[in-house]
Amino acid sequence: MRTYFKILALFVLCLGLAACEFGQVEQGRCVAYDAKSGKFTLVLDVNHDVKNPSYTGGVIEYTMPADPEEIGPEPVPGGRVQLLPEKGQVIIFHDGKLETLNVEYTDIQKNIKPHNPKVEGHTFPIINKDEGTVTEYSRRLEEIVTFKVPAEYLELPPSTWEAGDECRIYYKENAKHQALRFMNVSKTNIFKK
Repeated sequence: MRTYFKILALFVLCLGLAACEFGQVEQGRCVAYDAKSGKFTLVLDVNHDVKNPSYTGGVIEYTMPADPEEIGPEPVPGGRVQLLPEKGQVIIFHDGKLETLNVEYTDIQKNIKPHNPKVEGHTFPIINKDEGTVTEYSRRLEEIVTFKVPAEYLELPPSTWEAGDECRIYYKENAKHQALRFMNVSKTNIFKK
């Protein structure tokens, strides 16, 4: 008889869990944000890994959570999605779509921490129209990189070459474009007490 009640209790628990709708988590680079409407656009990282991203999950617009308590620091958007020195490419978000540019990396300085004098006090990107180059600092790669771009891209705004904040959202499948929780991964220290 006791076993019967245990099985019945387990069955009821399973039914309860089956009725629950668990949410989903997405993470990606913010490429657009309108504070007034609360809408933001992410290029999704299928790896969910800030150190080893793969921005191949598509471009999706979301709305900030209705509850202000569920919103971390607001995102700063940027057009640069990813530097790919090993492939000689840069991925940018331009005119509402992703573009992969073939570029020539002319200088890569590795192991450059954010407090390095080469970074601190400097404003990136540095656009040199005479040489046709863009110099940018990547916190993720800890590199200062300089690359040549096609001439027409030098006329784009500097924000094109700046990396947008890495963000993570929680949502329910039945309301995919409405974030229930928003975290700015780039501006949140999860280890800080």
